[in-house]
Formats: sequence, C-alpha cells, structure tokens
Amino acid sequence: MKDKDDDIKKFLESMPIKFDILEEGIDIETHMEYLDYSHSFGHGELTEEQTLNLGNMLFDARIKTDGKKKALGLLAHLGTVTAFRQMEKYYHHPENEVKKWTALALQECKMFLESSLTEQNWGFISSGLGGTEGKLRHFFLVLPLTDKQFTPIQHHIIKEEFLLIAKDLKCSIETVADSDTYVGIKVLVPMDVAVGIFIDKGIQKCNELGDFVFEDYYVTNQEIPDRQETEEIIKKVK
Repeated sequence: MKDKDDDIKKFLESMPIKFDILEEGIDIETHMEYLDYSHSFGHGELTEEQTLNLGNMLFDARIKTDGKKKALGLLAHLGTVTAFRQMEKYYHHPENEVKKWTALALQECKMFLESSLTEQNWGFISSGLGGTEGKLRHFFLVLPLTDKQFTPIQHHIIKEEFLLIAKDLKCSIETVADSDTYVGIKVLVPMDVAVGIFIDKGIQKCNELGDFVFEDYYVTNQEIPDRQETEEIIKKVK
C-alpha cells in the first residue's frame, strides 16, 4: 500500500537534511554485503497489515539473523512511512549483529520515500568513520619534509593553521595527534567541501610560515590506522 504524497511530505519535513550520513560509521564489508543483497530484489508493495506483520518479525526471538536481514531488506524496498517506522522502532533495540544493517535499511527506505516525490534519487553516504550533521568524518596525516622531523613550534603552527581553515570552510576538527614524524587530524567536513581542498589549504598556509610540510599526504574515511600501519603509510607517501 503506497502512502499519499501529503503524508510522505509531512514525514520528510520532519527530517532536517536530505543528504544523510550514517553517524556511527559502517565498515565497507557490511555496506557492500547490504547493497549486494538489497539489489537482489525490486521495489515491493504490501498492505499496511502485511507491513506490520513483517516488522513484527524483527522483534521475534525465534527469527534468526538471516531472516531479520531479509525482513529489513524487504521493508526498506517498500519505501513507505509504515515500513520506516517499523525499522526505526527496531533500531533502538536491535541485536548487535544487525544494527548496522538496520541503519542501512532505514536510509534506503528514506531514499525511496524521497524519490517517490521528487523522482530524484538523493542517495545516502556511509563510511567507516561515519559523520554527523551533514558532515563526513575523515582522518589524514600531514608529514614533515623528507628526513626532517616536526618541532614543537611547527606542531603548534599546523594545529593553528588548520583550525583557521576549518573555521573558514565550516569544518570541525575533532582530534589532533602529534608525533615527530607526522600530525594526524580527525575532522568533520561538510558535503559541499572537498576534503582535499581543506588539506591543501592547510598545508599551503603552514608552508607560508617556513616551508616545512610535505605537500603529499594520506587521507581516509574508512578507519584510523594504528602505529604500525601509520609507519607503512609514511613510507609509501614519501
């Protein structure tokens, strides 16, 4: 059973943004698993009673993980307010094995609701590091020039210059990790700002004060490298 356009509009108006980012972060394996499964069947249609019965399966302890994943995929592809609300209710108390799957199903269902009104597929973005409030989280490393190390003063300059660039571009720096051989920065970047522009501007500003930052860098939105991985990354970048 399809929703009326007015009901869909009212529902969507309660959402602050159309371009959603999954805040908790979704690992690429889970994301690809969901997409592969989700694309294995088309956009369906059920009565409201059938939709509620399908939603009740999510709370049935007798239903195994695979069964709940299938129910979530079916609900997502219904693209109705009722289907969304059933998954939303489950999302607050899901089994750990399907929590991220539920988040993906919720976002896909909302995408179908938006598409039914605008005929435009807005889509959604997820990443290993997640995001919030219309911003995607990234982690990047800036490095000293070859065979050099950062001094305490240079660490201070890097932090201050990137904070200024972040303010100008409406980015939000969350953490700064200092080391003699790198500075690691975790930052939230708005969807309409290329993370490369943010990093390039920061490096340029730092080098205007002494030419001490390597122009090449490492950036990811999947996972923060550990110490050993960081050492390998530095070797490859340089």
